[in-house]
Order: sequence, then C-alpha cells, then structure tokens
Amino acid sequence: MKKVLVFVVLLSFAFAKAQTYSSKIIPNNTMLLHGFIDEYPITMYVESNGYCEYEQEFSGWYKYDNSTESIPILFYYSAYPEEDSFKIYAKYDGDFETEVDEEYACQVLNYDEVFETTAVNGIFNDLKWHKSNANTILKTWFEGNPQEQFWELGSQEVYLTRDEQIILDLGALDFSYAYAVDVIGHKIVDDVNHLLLDISVPSKPGGNGRGMCGGGEEIYILYIRLDENDKLIYSDQAKVISCFTEIDESAFIYDPAFPEKGITTSN
Repeated sequence: MKKVLVFVVLLSFAFAKAQTYSSKIIPNNTMLLHGFIDEYPITMYVESNGYCEYEQEFSGWYKYDNSTESIPILFYYSAYPEEDSFKIYAKYDGDFETEVDEEYACQVLNYDEVFETTAVNGIFNDLKWHKSNANTILKTWFEGNPQEQFWELGSQEVYLTRDEQIILDLGALDFSYAYAVDVIGHKIVDDVNHLLLDISVPSKPGGNGRGMCGGGEEIYILYIRLDENDKLIYSDQAKVISCFTEIDESAFIYDPAFPEKGITTSN
C-alpha cells in the first residue's frame, strides 16, 4: 500500500513539473489584399522586411486572379514628409536595383510596373497603375480597409503560455514590443503560481539603430501571481538594465529560486 501511495505522489509531482510556463511571440508581418486593376481582379501579398535607412521596407507579389504567375513587388514607406508620393514597384524578374540617395531615401531604379498615389490621399487610396513604358493609366482599389491593415504590419502579440497554451497577454502589461521573454523562476505556494520573467525590449522600437539607443536594449524583471486557473491576480515589474539610464545592479532584489518573494528595492 505504501508503495502505491508513493507512486501516486511521485506521479502527481511529475505531472506538476511537466506543466511548464514559457512564452510565445507572434509577429504580424504580412497581409493579403484582394482588389482590382480596372475591372481585372488581383491579389496582392505584402511582407514587412524591416528598414532601409529611415524607411520601412516591404516586398511581396501581386497576381491577376485568372493567372498562375505572380509578379514581385518592392516599396518603401516613411511617414515623413507627408507630401511624398507612395509607390509600389513591380518587376517581372524580381531583380530590383536600389540605391540610397544623399538624403538617405531608398530608391528603386528599375521596374516594369508601378502603383502610385500621393500621401495626401492616404496610402492604398486612389492608386493608379501603369507600365513603365506606357501611358495607359488604370485605377486600382482594394477591398476592406487596406490602409488599416498596413498600419498594423510590424506589430506583434506577446503571450505567456503554459504547456503551449496561451494564458496571459503580456502586451496588456506594456510588453507588446518584447523580443525575448524568459521564465527564470516558478513556484507554487498555497495554490498560487509565482513567476519571475526576464523580458527584453528595444530601447527605441522602430529605431533601426539610429540615434541614441536606436539599437539599445531595456531589460525588465516581471513578477506575476496566477491563481490555480492561471488567472492574473498580481503583477509588479522593475527595469534592471537600460540604455538610457545607468541603473545600479543592486537597486532591485529578486531571487529566481524563491520567486514568491517578488521584487524588492535595496533601500
């Protein structure tokens, strides 16, 4: 009987240990649009590639819905200056030549087709399509709200998970820009889960290495308590490393071996 009891206890302990907390970061880097060039239905796929100097870079393809051939596209976007035109370049072989001009603007030098409008109209609004060597201009439009979809590109969702199941949106705790989340401490005390997380975020989201701390890193320690159903009942956080400000490494006290103690100040 004792052997059976010991086995049950060990099995329960193993099951509890098997339930592991981790994180999941889901980037939103792509969008798929459906629309028309004149009366011809098209599909356009857009993917965020990061930055070219100060401008965001996007690539992808578009195709006519009655065709199996896709045409590569490339374009850049910056919110400033607003009077600049907005252009999506298409090239049949995808071999774009680009350069950065003296004002650090990224330019496409060769293309076969282009969709263009002015920023005053709002990007993806009032687009006109034409070939590089032709005068025929055709109106282009997309279903839904492509501009709103475009603004969301580059965003992400950051979650705490248990056994790969999402249980907490860390973006709601101001960590939507996190690029690394590590659970460094976990303990159950009186049916409450105590967790310590090490979270890294860019000092300047979208800074692309430009300016002071453009490529810098801010590191936080997040302490949370979850009830037995993994519902958040308490949270606290402290910035322990910063590119902008020197932080005394002894300013905050926390112990991954005893996460239930939370975060305290040394003063």
